[in-house]
Amino acid sequence: MPDQTTPSPSTPDEQLAEKITEAIGAAKLVNNEKLGRIREGLRKGNLSSADWKLLVELGTPAKAGDSQKP
Repeated sequence: MPDQTTPSPSTPDEQLAEKITEAIGAAKLVNNEKLGRIREGLRKGNLSSADWKLLVELGTPAKAGDSQKP
């Protein structure tokens, strides 16, 4: 019986998107909620510089002791 989990990437763009999002996740540059959006944007090739900035700003995990400025 074949595995019904996420299908393996088949195109070079999909393979590269997987590698990039795995590296971003491993480095904890953004939270896991945003990784899916990044992966899809990379696969489709439609992430702008503004998209990247927003994803990183909103998706950066909070560090212990950090506080938000009012």
